[in-house]
Amino acid sequence: MPDPTNYNVIMQELVRRSNEDTRRLRALEQRLDAIENRINTFESTTLEKNKKANTKFAELDLSLKGLGDEIAKLTGSIDKINKQVNKFARKQDLKEIERMLDLISPIRQEYVTKDQLEEELRTTSKN
Repeated sequence: MPDPTNYNVIMQELVRRSNEDTRRLRALEQRLDAIENRINTFESTTLEKNKKANTKFAELDLSLKGLGDEIAKLTGSIDKINKQVNKFARKQDLKEIERMLDLISPIRQEYVTKDQLEEELRTTSKN
């Protein structure tokens, strides 16, 4: 039969190794739990950021569509204005009208009095 002291030593060594393995397993489990918590936190943060980004992109998309509509309206207005501008009188046209008015303007003409006219008629009839 084996020696009981050897048996006790072997048992103590097995218990010590088992306890050491259990301690190492607990440490690994704790590290694994910490890693899982960090991954879960990272995933939830990432999902939240993606939702915010998608919301911002949707808002930007609506804004861009609104800007496109506004640009189309402005383009239409500019086209209407350009058509009206072609109907306006040009500077050259205004100057020509001004010259015509100067020709018939009574303000710029000299008037002859009745006496001056009679005098002129007498001098031309004598000649």
